[in-house]
Amino acid sequence: MKEHEIFVGPIAGCAMLIIGLSTITYFMRRYYELFYMLHITMFILIMITVGMHRPKFSTSVVIIVIFTACLWTLDRIIRGAKIFWNFFGNSLTVTALPGNALRVKLGRRMRYSPGSHAFLWVPAIRWAESHPFTLLSSDPSEFVIRVYDGFTRDLYKAAQEFPGRSLRCSVDGAYGQIPNFKVFEKVVLVAGGSGASFTFAVALDLIEAFNKAVKSIDFIWVVRHQESLEWFAQELKQLQSHPEVNLIIHVTGQADLSGTSSSTSPSSSSEKVSAKDDIILTEPSPTVLARDPEKDAEQQPTGNISSSVNEILLGRPNIGNLIAAAAAGSAKLDDRVIVGACGPSQLLSTTRKAVNKELLNDGPSITLYTEEFEW
Repeated sequence: MKEHEIFVGPIAGCAMLIIGLSTITYFMRRYYELFYMLHITMFILIMITVGMHRPKFSTSVVIIVIFTACLWTLDRIIRGAKIFWNFFGNSLTVTALPGNALRVKLGRRMRYSPGSHAFLWVPAIRWAESHPFTLLSSDPSEFVIRVYDGFTRDLYKAAQEFPGRSLRCSVDGAYGQIPNFKVFEKVVLVAGGSGASFTFAVALDLIEAFNKAVKSIDFIWVVRHQESLEWFAQELKQLQSHPEVNLIIHVTGQADLSGTSSSTSPSSSSEKVSAKDDIILTEPSPTVLARDPEKDAEQQPTGNISSSVNEILLGRPNIGNLIAAAAAGSAKLDDRVIVGACGPSQLLSTTRKAVNKELLNDGPSITLYTEEFEW
């Protein structure tokens, strides 16, 4: 083995180590753009150095490297062609929403299935990057995006500095496959924060093509602040107007709500904010007798979920009670129930446990589908 063949081996090993270390959850969540660029750069470096380390065709290693590199390059060419094709005549307008969110509306309509996502490329913001977001609708094609760091932060600044400004853009997608919610008799949709992009897309598709199979939809949305309701104001009105939709909204991080239907006393508990999952965790106050928001939610008539946004519940919902009520409310034992959830990990974990518990009871079959956002 020649000297340069030996030298490139440790380089490939270091590149693999960097990729492995960059997959630490904290790093991915905090520095997603750097994580993404590191993976592309290190992958290319690994392909080159591994090929140089074992260059002889007799070892078959170089053949595997060439084949892998060709597949990756072909994928990049196809995706680049899609973005290039969708760039012509396409633009977006972005509107800043309360609570650090954006509504992005594309000039060109794109084909999509509810719950799918697409990669958005805005060269004026990030010319070398595209970012995935869940599609809210196709006519017009819209996204509702929660603002964090990097690309979304810069896009938010552009929306504030130049309201109504049109930006050239392109999209790659849509991608993703979800169960057919239309074949189930009972649909329960649970969302936390901006995860409602997924559940609103599914719910609006169901009411647009409402058939005899779907008998009712329970739509549960958990937000930290009441102002977040403006993110999907148009969609909320559509769900409100449909008689088969039971709409329930929980605000977890706001002590003073006008028109709330919950009897929870905000002064009777101290609150811990979990920044990771964007959820308020409630502890009893050492000096005042506390009332548990979960227990208060249990006291609400779960079988009669309010269809008015004016009735907002304070505190976290009792997902177990709501899913149990959905199962108990099925007219027949052979009715099929599907629970679709999207949001932070804690909300999804609670939903999974609730569904698993309900499966142990004698009742209708329940299908669970979840989508978790991490970065």
